Amino acid sequence: MKQRLIVYIRRLSGVLVVFMLTTGLTLAADNWVTDEFEVMMRTGKSNQKSIIRQLKTGTRVEVLDTDTEAGYTKVRVSSGAEGWVLSRYLRSTPTAKLRVSELEQRLSRSESQRAELRRELDGLKKEQQELQRERSDLQSTNRSVQSQLERVTELSADTIQVDDQNRQLKQRLIDTEQQIEELERSNEQLSSRADREWFLIGGVVLTVGLLLGLIIPRINLRKKSSWSDF
Repeated sequence: MKQRLIVYIRRLSGVLVVFMLTTGLTLAADNWVTDEFEVMMRTGKSNQKSIIRQLKTGTRVEVLDTDTEAGYTKVRVSSGAEGWVLSRYLRSTPTAKLRVSELEQRLSRSESQRAELRRELDGLKKEQQELQRERSDLQSTNRSVQSQLERVTELSADTIQVDDQNRQLKQRLIDTEQQIEELERSNEQLSSRADREWFLIGGVVLTVGLLLGLIIPRINLRKKSSWSDF
């Protein structure tokens, strides 16, 4: 008898524990007011109790206690106020109207995000086009710079060649000037020698002339004296 009593008590204890756990989970859950009409939150579990406030459709409440026999549930609203409402006006999921409103809000947010993404995409496309134009401009500039560089390189090569030619011409000019100076010196020397030679020739001619001037008259006198002797 005692053993059966102990077994019964254990079973009853298990049932009570399960019931308490289940009740605790149920009380911790959130409920929503149905979308049929406004629900009165009262100070007690009776329509005779004072009305604390009217809960509109879709109002979220926190379940604190449930009296299944009376058909009332004690709830707490977001402002902190507590009271009793009829359990049949509560449901464990949001009302259709609330769900539609949430879906509309989500859709509106999605549309806004889509529009924002579209604007960002358009902006990125514009940036891409601008980058492509800049790339094209840079390529054109690069080609122009490359062409100029090649031209400068050619001019540099020509300049080097011209410098070499200028140096060669300058050296030839220096050599020519030296040759001219040597020729002038030689000419001066020749001129001096010619002057001296002409001076000597002139002296000789003069001397010969003087001698002839002295000799010829004597020869003539001798010839006359010889003819006179005959």
